[in-house]
Amino acid sequence: MRIKNKNNLPKDFNLKNYDSLHLLSDRDLFRQLYWRSEDLDFDTEKKLTDYPEYGLVKGQNYPMNNSLGDPFNELQGDDSFLKKENEYIKKEKLKILNMSYLDGVKPLTRFDILFLNKLDASDGYCKDKPIALDEDYIKELLDKDDGSFWSVIREPINKINDLEEQVMISLDLTCRDEYLIENITNLLPIWRKELNLPEPKRLISGGWNSVRKKILEYKIIPLIDLKSWAKATGNSITNGVLTVSLFPDGEKDSIVFSQTIIPFLNNVLCFQSLDKFKKEIIKNEENK
Repeated sequence: MRIKNKNNLPKDFNLKNYDSLHLLSDRDLFRQLYWRSEDLDFDTEKKLTDYPEYGLVKGQNYPMNNSLGDPFNELQGDDSFLKKENEYIKKEKLKILNMSYLDGVKPLTRFDILFLNKLDASDGYCKDKPIALDEDYIKELLDKDDGSFWSVIREPINKINDLEEQVMISLDLTCRDEYLIENITNLLPIWRKELNLPEPKRLISGGWNSVRKKILEYKIIPLIDLKSWAKATGNSITNGVLTVSLFPDGEKDSIVFSQTIIPFLNNVLCFQSLDKFKKEIIKNEENK
């Protein structure tokens, strides 16, 4: 249902539930944002929540999301979560080989290979055949001696199957860093274009202090809760209703809401922005 009237909003929505957000420390305000960061991402057809009013009821006291944990590793989850975690820790672990990795960059693992082995090509010369071709078929291609072998073998995995944003590449670590960095920098926009992927969202400009002020001024926390409720219940709320509900005294109009607040919401919830804020909060505390 498309909600065009403020009276059709859930009765649990009350801006007073968020009155004390401005009193929270930087870490606690960030937690309220971080624990809600996945609330707008779930598949509405699967209805992943049985309590769509959860955020509206909890308001400024939204508890820790156990699947995300505490971003600052200070708080502990509920007893059932901790029990499962401790049981896992107590299990005997095999000594495994490791390589370092960072967000967005990691070495190829057995899991990746197993995943690829289960996929069929959705395009290319060998469409509908497994991506990992067996030796008999490879021999067939070689015996044809018509160039098809090299055409098939050189097909990029991402062009023959929809692997979304994950691109598996070969990196020659014997090359100098500046050479690799220059080549990757040049290739990234080309690859995104070839795979029809959008450019990543730009990080929000300005430091945490500026962002914190906007989170409060733009009523981002209650906005997330309202949009999450709407998505979970299969409803949609017009920007006009959201504007008058979040800014009943007319502090913001619908144009500012649509052109400034909604884009800010989308950018502030992206992983890279959240990671940037967390690191800055920690750094600010260290410099005090």
